[in-house]
Amino acid sequence: MLAHAFQHMTPATWRACSSARTIAATMSRREPLELRKNLRAIWVDGIAFSVMVGMGETYIPAFALALGLPDVLSGLVATLPMLCGSLVQLVAAAWIRRVGSLKRWAVVCAALQAASFVPLVIAALVGSMPPLVLYAAAAWYWAAGLATGPAWNAWVDTLIPARLRIHYFARRWRALHVSVLVGVFAAGFLLDVLARSPRPLYGFALIFSFAALARALSTFAQARQTEPVPMPHGMTSVGWRELARRFRHGNDGRLIAYMMALQFSVQTASPFFTAYMLGPLHLSYATYMMLVSAAVLGKFASLPLHGWIAKRYGVRVLLWVGGISIVPASLLWVIVDDVPFLFVAQLYSGAAWAAYELATFLSFFEAIPARERVSVLTRFNVTNSTAIFAGSVCGGLVLAQLGSDANAFIALFAISCALRLATVFLLRRIEPLPFHGIPLSTDPLAVRPGSGSFEQPIAAAAVPDPNPPARPP
Repeated sequence: MLAHAFQHMTPATWRACSSARTIAATMSRREPLELRKNLRAIWVDGIAFSVMVGMGETYIPAFALALGLPDVLSGLVATLPMLCGSLVQLVAAAWIRRVGSLKRWAVVCAALQAASFVPLVIAALVGSMPPLVLYAAAAWYWAAGLATGPAWNAWVDTLIPARLRIHYFARRWRALHVSVLVGVFAAGFLLDVLARSPRPLYGFALIFSFAALARALSTFAQARQTEPVPMPHGMTSVGWRELARRFRHGNDGRLIAYMMALQFSVQTASPFFTAYMLGPLHLSYATYMMLVSAAVLGKFASLPLHGWIAKRYGVRVLLWVGGISIVPASLLWVIVDDVPFLFVAQLYSGAAWAAYELATFLSFFEAIPARERVSVLTRFNVTNSTAIFAGSVCGGLVLAQLGSDANAFIALFAISCALRLATVFLLRRIEPLPFHGIPLSTDPLAVRPGSGSFEQPIAAAAVPDPNPPARPP
């Protein structure tokens, strides 16, 4: 869990939270049977979902390359479908109210996400897939997945008592990221073995089938959870105009502007790392898997240090550490193409992104009241996905003009580095950020070669609302 490393705990509490006794205490027989059942189901749901991310979504750009798509199209398959999926969230709130049940909506969306792998499996078995159909399948995946998020956030908030959340989600966060790595390693191994067979695309059919089964298990675990409150009272929607009014001036607005600018600059290069590794560098799937995993490991291992920095020196210092560290990350790929060096570069990149994400999560998301989180996080996801897609389109245009040889990728990575450096001027405008030591939990939504896991905060599931709405008499 991102903020668990620096929450206000005594050393004894820390050790207890890190030990195996935590889950045993969380699920002790003193808890009601229904609560223990829900805790187990939420745990299984997260594990299975993370395996799906590691084995499925992580390898869609590689699958695009294996199908023969150009480098630009294979890169955009990781960004355009995400934008399409985030736009679906804008209407999800109205559909949830029409359905009248957070659980029903979340379970249906999870099942649809599992089904999104079916066209990919068929295409891998057939040996071909039109680019438009591939993009549609990826958009289906992201639409179903992102539409689940807001409802799942609000639903879990009604299932887990506040007194259990810190310990429970700390352990769950670790288990989820280990599961992502297991999925990435297993898929990379299978692809590497089957790449030498007469039907190399069958490896993708196999890993996408496993990903679909993992999400099906996740859906089953969600269906086993109870729903004490189908539609929680007091949920409010914050419109675009209200958000613009809040963030037009002041430190929050400057923080948002910096986050969007950095995301744009990074995404001019990040979606094309896979094409560079499997193209000009001619890396095997096993090596690709190892380098992708290195960024996740770097993020995971560095979080305790970043938590200490935030607690000791403040969130603004941590934001500077992350923002400056991210600047040269893309250039490390063009200095030396030796695999051990690239492994170290990936560890560094994951650690840099961990500092940035932790700082932005703490300074932005913890200030959102629980009753507004579904609405605000939905709109933030749309804005963030738009910046990601815009950056990838600009990077794709540059790559299309320069060609697809190694020099073209080197130029693109250098441009991205220059754009990242320019965002430091926006970083300077951000004033000291508040830090209240409130823990946040996250779920890994995707794995990216240049930054490790792509996280979504679960603020509603981990942070009690300090200003809950008044109950009607």
